[in-house]
Amino acid sequence: MNNLYVRLAKNNLKNNKSLYVPYMVAGMITVLMFYIMMFINNSAGLEKMRGAYYITTIMSFGVIVVGVFSYIYIFYTNSFISKRRKKEMGIYNILGMEKRHIAKVLAIETVFTAFVSIVGGIVAGILFSKLALMLIYRILGIQVTIEFSVPPSAVKNTVLVFGILYMMTLFYNLMQMKLANPVELLRGSSVGEKEPKTKWLMAILGVVCLGAGYAIAITTEQPMKVISLFFVAVLLVIAGTYMLFTAGSIAVLKLLRKTHGFYYKKKHFIAVSTMMYRMKQNAAGLASICILSTMVMVMVSTTVCMFVGFDDEINILYPYEINVQTGYSEVKENVSEQSSDIIQFIEDTGTNVTDSESYSYLNFAMTLEKDSLTIGQKPTNASLYFLTRDNFLRMDHTLTEADVPKVEAGKILIFREKRFQSTKTLRGDQIQILGETFTVQQNGYCKNRSNGGAISFMDGVYYIVVDHMQTLQKLQKLAIAEANTENVSAYAYENVLGINITGTETEKIACSGNVENYSSGEKYGVVWRRVRGRAVNRKELLALYGGFFFLGIFLGTVFLAVTVMIIFYKQVSEGYEDKERYRIMEQVGMSNVEVKSAIETQIRMVFFLPIVVAVLHVVAAFPLIRRVLSLLIMDSGQLFVWCLVTTVLAFAVIYYVVFRITSKIYYRIVGNQVR
Repeated sequence: MNNLYVRLAKNNLKNNKSLYVPYMVAGMITVLMFYIMMFINNSAGLEKMRGAYYITTIMSFGVIVVGVFSYIYIFYTNSFISKRRKKEMGIYNILGMEKRHIAKVLAIETVFTAFVSIVGGIVAGILFSKLALMLIYRILGIQVTIEFSVPPSAVKNTVLVFGILYMMTLFYNLMQMKLANPVELLRGSSVGEKEPKTKWLMAILGVVCLGAGYAIAITTEQPMKVISLFFVAVLLVIAGTYMLFTAGSIAVLKLLRKTHGFYYKKKHFIAVSTMMYRMKQNAAGLASICILSTMVMVMVSTTVCMFVGFDDEINILYPYEINVQTGYSEVKENVSEQSSDIIQFIEDTGTNVTDSESYSYLNFAMTLEKDSLTIGQKPTNASLYFLTRDNFLRMDHTLTEADVPKVEAGKILIFREKRFQSTKTLRGDQIQILGETFTVQQNGYCKNRSNGGAISFMDGVYYIVVDHMQTLQKLQKLAIAEANTENVSAYAYENVLGINITGTETEKIACSGNVENYSSGEKYGVVWRRVRGRAVNRKELLALYGGFFFLGIFLGTVFLAVTVMIIFYKQVSEGYEDKERYRIMEQVGMSNVEVKSAIETQIRMVFFLPIVVAVLHVVAAFPLIRRVLSLLIMDSGQLFVWCLVTTVLAFAVIYYVVFRITSKIYYRIVGNQVR
């Protein structure tokens, strides 16, 4: 008897190979992707490199994302196959097989499918894992020999995750069969959707959600709000997309039906009518395609932009090979003595100093209310740099002496970073700083990025150019007094010394370490000092951005594969549903040319709607993503535009190729109607 069940399961898989082969191939791909992420996450070589924390964190996130989407995708394709097989299960039931016997057949089919998918995926993952690790090593610039290995934990976790997944699909299929009677099973694959009602409330809510998401993306400019509202905007757009595809599409189709000039044309009549009766079923698939397409384009373009612009970002973060930041207990007229000592120390170690630059300032985090700046218990929302004119010109080399006029007594110049140019505060003729009134001589903008690129989540970064050093001394005393603290370090007078040196990367790292260990004594009134080396931090940041780049390409590939398979099953499903409908249309008098024209119109309307909406999502998201990149010191808007446009065009080409291939599958199923 057991052999009978095995033979039935074998014949079922063979007879439905057009459904099961893509299903098992897709399962193998998801298993392969998951195993590779687990393999990289457990790589011993990556753990030893600088920035290993970033890599393991990013790869752990990738494991979760791939796992979640594997569950979503496998369940989607399984539900499609389950619907196509209902008639077959109904025949078995009517011919005398009890549901428990059918359950055994389904169990054998699921075990076989799971075995092929999991084992095949792991084997393929083992074969390609070294290639993936070589790719990420190449991205990160790691020059080591990669040994072949098969981490037992990666295999174990992959089998466990996907074993549970396929058990859940079996349970779902058994529940579907148990809850249905034989007649329902016989009609299961041909049950159509009733004409859906126009859900105006849902359609309006979808417009509101989508509009709110777009508004957040376009109008949000304050850095803290950009970070906090980013995921809110994403969730609103996803919800709005699903509601508009589900309810909004029905509303539009019914409006088109009322437009007699459009509706009463043969190809429009057929397309609109057909879509009307099953749009509820199509809506979820179309919305999923749209969201996945958006994710692919945004993820790939963003991570590529971050990686391509990495060198420029390093130069912004670390403008010199060695950057020494020193805090002094009080404002000094001349802090060049210690800078000279550090340079002499570097040269004494045998390292050649090519050039250097030094500038000083006071830097406070302050509370900005209208045109008043204070230090107190309220949350800070602005970063202020107070400095003299000559120091400001040395800090920002993009400005000339003509851009920064000499400051008159009792007055100040205010410069804002261009990324905060929409800030509406500190524009008055007079402002209050720590209780003192200053007249604003000039307002302007600068390109400086917060002292060499320190990330700021403030609402604004301002550079206040004062008339004299005595003004800085007064401001420092007022700040310490208002803060009511004896801790001078937070209100220290800071000096930045930038030094360029020659030598190999190893020599530069060693020099940076020597400077970090250098002690200048207490004769200069130093309260703290930080040393940041470009060569030292380059590898760590490369691990961060290289990891994001690899993950973006990897997940982009996963999402693209899922999108393609959803499109494939959608075309197959519609082909089987439309075959009988179009045969009836020909019987009632429509010519083959007219039927084919109606088919092409419907396919184009349904197929290209998701990609059009996805491009609209990407365009709307551009300002928000641009600001997020700006917070990560990615100032090149032009680079991001090129990356985004290239990604969208490449995706559109792939999408069109998928359209052509799956359309042929659809036509093959429909049969004579497209001869």
